[in-house]
Amino acid sequence: MTARFVLLSLFIAVSAQAQRVTVGANFGGSSAASNLATSADWKSGWSLGANLTYRFASRLGLRADANVAQNALSGGVAMPGEQRFNKISYTGNAVWQSTAARGHLAPYALAGIGAVRIADKGSDSSFTRFATNFGLGLGYRLGKLGLRAEGRDLIYKFDHFGYSRTQNDMLWQAGLTLGI
Repeated sequence: MTARFVLLSLFIAVSAQAQRVTVGANFGGSSAASNLATSADWKSGWSLGANLTYRFASRLGLRADANVAQNALSGGVAMPGEQRFNKISYTGNAVWQSTAARGHLAPYALAGIGAVRIADKGSDSSFTRFATNFGLGLGYRLGKLGLRAEGRDLIYKFDHFGYSRTQNDMLWQAGLTLGI
């Protein structure tokens, strides 16, 4: 009887622990909040992402994000390549879920640090910079499956090709989550 109780307790503990882990996939767009220079405008582009979240408290968790975004420059820009840039970012975020969560809806905020690698698609030129990000989102839970929409600001220094500017890339994405 004691062995059954111990096994049942372990099963419940492992099940409860597993529901604290969530994987997600996002897709959406990428827009620069400011131009690189007066003659170099960023065009809106696309973004894809994947993430893994571990909730260690009911309202607080840690999330690892990997995102790929692509934007092009317009204007009279003298740069090598196609002037289309892949921006690959890896960030670790703290996620705080609001106490205003009602039923299936769960608003949240996130902030974190990481790195972004900027690569010109038409050349072998790339560079990596420290990055921060913060954002807001809204989740809708359907048991283990969920829907999510969020907006984040990815901040980094673009200091190549004769430019030296702090960039703010707005990533706006929607996606699915799965509690495992």
